[in-house]
Amino acid sequence: MREGTREESDSSEIEDEDSYDAPWDSERYIEAFPRPAGIPINPHRAKTKFELLQEARTEAGQDEWAPFASKDEWELAMWLMKNVRQKSADEFLKLPITRDRTNLSFHSNYMFLKKVNALPTGPDWECKIVKMTGDQQGEDGKMMEEEMELWFCNPIDCMKELIGNPTFKYHISYTPEHVFTSNNGDNQVLDEMWMADWWWDTQNKLPDGATIAPIILASDKTQLSQFRGNKKAWPLDCYTDATCSLAGYWLFHYCMAQILTPLVKAGQDGIETVCADGFICLLYIILAAYIADYPEQCLVACCMENRCPHCLVDPSLRGSLLESLERDPPSILKLLDAHHHGVEPSEFDQHGIRPVYQPFWHDLPHCNIFRCLMPDLLHQLHKGVFKDHLVKWCTDLVGSTEIDVRFKAMSGHPGLRHFKKRDIIRLWTGTEHKEMEKVFLGILAGAPGTNSRILTIARALLNFIYYAQLQTHTTKTLNALQSCLETFHENKDVFVELGTHNHFNFPKLHSLLHYLASILSLGANDGYNSEVPEHLHIDLAKDAYCASNKRDYHEQMVLWLQRYKLDDSSPAVAPATTPIGTTTSAVPTATAATTITIATTTAATTITIATAITATTTVPTTTIAEVPAMETASLLTHHHS
Repeated sequence: MREGTREESDSSEIEDEDSYDAPWDSERYIEAFPRPAGIPINPHRAKTKFELLQEARTEAGQDEWAPFASKDEWELAMWLMKNVRQKSADEFLKLPITRDRTNLSFHSNYMFLKKVNALPTGPDWECKIVKMTGDQQGEDGKMMEEEMELWFCNPIDCMKELIGNPTFKYHISYTPEHVFTSNNGDNQVLDEMWMADWWWDTQNKLPDGATIAPIILASDKTQLSQFRGNKKAWPLDCYTDATCSLAGYWLFHYCMAQILTPLVKAGQDGIETVCADGFICLLYIILAAYIADYPEQCLVACCMENRCPHCLVDPSLRGSLLESLERDPPSILKLLDAHHHGVEPSEFDQHGIRPVYQPFWHDLPHCNIFRCLMPDLLHQLHKGVFKDHLVKWCTDLVGSTEIDVRFKAMSGHPGLRHFKKRDIIRLWTGTEHKEMEKVFLGILAGAPGTNSRILTIARALLNFIYYAQLQTHTTKTLNALQSCLETFHENKDVFVELGTHNHFNFPKLHSLLHYLASILSLGANDGYNSEVPEHLHIDLAKDAYCASNKRDYHEQMVLWLQRYKLDDSSPAVAPATTPIGTTTSAVPTATAATTITIATTTAATTITIATAITATTTVPTTTIAEVPAMETASLLTHHHS
């Protein structure tokens, strides 16, 4: 039995492991996968890259803190990188009290950065200059062109770094399992991805013994600088206003295709990889989930923003509790191909498809991109259904003044925030959303203008929000989740009758219909919360941009991030630097992320690849890629130093 895996059992009772914080009884029942899965291809252990690195250091006579002289010096280096700018660091290191009393091996910022740059690195960074040929003519009579920078690491190299990190040796699951709370199998437990249906179903499509490495992508566009004058994000000035939006779709899918091309062969044939436990396995790297807000989901799904990126529901019926046919990749690709060749199928417009003729996911093996799109707890629930809709409807009924008074009158209680300021309903941040959800039902109780049906709706939506963000689900909690949604739809017409709202055909409400299927397929939504990639904007883009001189800043950002991400653990355990966008999570599968950036002069779209562990970076190389026409996906490249 491999280390880091759970003991196999065919629906028999076993004791709960100490490291697994189960919310149910101390006993759990496992249905093991019926075929060999996650089996090493060689019974002998190999050395991971990290172990080879440590051996090389030992042979060179270096201790675990090299290139720094001691643990204290290492901790000072981390503090300087994370808290002090370069000019201030240089002044600090040149102070007489620092130079004379600390006995450091570096006495200037230049010498300090030389040591930081000597730390171990991992996958190489690449920069591709993507040339876009627009549909407008320039002053010279030629079609205008524009260049974009695409920065990324090879996802295969990142995955090897991640899954080979011994830090996560006891936190990786190599095989799917079904977990139940009783031996009759009537109450399934759904937590991490390996407990859900996607991994089980995908494992059935692969050869015996194969090991799946699920990829979680996350993308979001962020602003790097404050816009001035006529500056704008994604300034595709070589296109007319009529085609600029569609050109942004083409650019995104073209760049994503360049980044993810290595996943095609890795998902079809597998690659031999040394895992964290030292065994060599045949690893199938497959896209499993995609984290994005609603506009980004439509971008990925190649659909209009007035359509559902998951299903084919009619836009006028999105407010109904109606199950529609799912979007199907082969069918959508067939319609795109027909449209590309001049055919005008009626389904093309009916399904709200955008003419992106080669979406990045068209050849990714074992990938249904529409099922990959995960629920967005932050934007769909906290900021959407609760703040933008439920609170607004109830405020229109009760009055904003009365709502404010009731918030202030709520008695204090441990764990609840007491709102004392004026204009409570205007104080909206992500934290306030969650705090107000805890007391909102009490705010409405007995308020003028409300009735029992209003309270029933509020209770149903608030319960849905809390069920949706559970870290661990069972069949019973999922039934309760669905019951809350049905209760809302049974009573929602009261808002129409009272004149506060006239329809419910908006995407955030419709998205709630897909939560149950998503949890059954990929596990608890809490592990796919868009708050994580939202926060990465600060760490991985904005802070790095602010640290640059704002001119030719992309390479400076990569170098700054390579220096900045010092690991808090001993360098003997893992490399001391992490790549742009790398972070770790405390969940049992220890997910981590690598960010890819598609950048213009003022803004960037960050694409986070989350896998099973952590990775490192090195100095980037540059390639020029030209997109000769908007609908062309061919790549013309040449290298320069």
